[in-house]
Amino acid sequence: MVTCSVKEKKQILAAALGSPLCACLAVFLPDPPLAARLLLAAAAVVLTAVALALGARAAKRMEAAVCEAQRRLQEAEKRGGEAEQRAREEAERRHLRTKEKLAAFYSKTSHSLRIPISVIQGYADLLSSGLIQDESVRREYLNKIRERTEYMNTVLGQLLTEARVQADFSVAVWDRFDLVELLRQIVGDMHEAAHRLGVDIQLEAEAHRLLFEGDRTRLTRAFYNILENSLKYMNAAGKITVTLSLVEGKQVFLVFKDNGAGMDSEEAEHVFEINYRGSNSTGGNGMGLYLVYVTALAHHGSVSARSAPGKGMTIRMLLPVEQTAPQGERAP
Repeated sequence: MVTCSVKEKKQILAAALGSPLCACLAVFLPDPPLAARLLLAAAAVVLTAVALALGARAAKRMEAAVCEAQRRLQEAEKRGGEAEQRAREEAERRHLRTKEKLAAFYSKTSHSLRIPISVIQGYADLLSSGLIQDESVRREYLNKIRERTEYMNTVLGQLLTEARVQADFSVAVWDRFDLVELLRQIVGDMHEAAHRLGVDIQLEAEAHRLLFEGDRTRLTRAFYNILENSLKYMNAAGKITVTLSLVEGKQVFLVFKDNGAGMDSEEAEHVFEINYRGSNSTGGNGMGLYLVYVTALAHHGSVSARSAPGKGMTIRMLLPVEQTAPQGERAP
């Protein structure tokens, strides 16, 4: 609600009271001179005009303020309607994406399992029919059933892992731990495997201790995946350097660098994609670095890769030292 200022109120009141006072003086003063009467009458007219002008000015300002309030209300209602529409559209897009992901999962599952199930059923029908009397043939069919069953178990495990990690972009419980000590432990655990391949792993940290907030288990798995990936694709003896530094005391900058065979820079841009296998792939399901990517995002950070043929691979992670999870979600 908009009102007149205190100064305006005083001006209007003075003008409103002054006008009738002048008129009364002009009428009731005992035989004033004509000039005085004319002067008082003129003053009354002027004060009345001033009071009317001030009142009109205040009314105009109040009317403008009311119009402005109505305009803001209309804009707020419009923004509220637009926000509601955006929320509805976003919900519809999420619902559509969920349906598409489910359809893709069902299609991939059906495509991966339909043929081995048919093969298993065919061999099982032959064995149960009693037509196969040769014991060596029966053992062969049983071995094929076992092979197809193992294949199905592996494929189903990969599909379920893929479905889980696609939705696993959040951390349920935050731990507080020494990140430098965790890296020392991982580098120490990898030392023997690296030594057998002629690879030396070194940790260079600008601090002896760094309290970090995050999911210790998932970060441990991500760091192992990076180092194992380097050992797998270096293709020669060499060196892996793990560097830890702080950025303005708020973010930790991790660099995993090897001097191995490397890969084309365009290929390096895709190494964090799910199920991606580069031209130098030697097996695996393409999930290792994707899990690194998911872990970085779950910690509100980022990860990138740089490489070139003969120049090795460099993976960089930038993670906030402190997280913003609600108190109830933090580990004690």
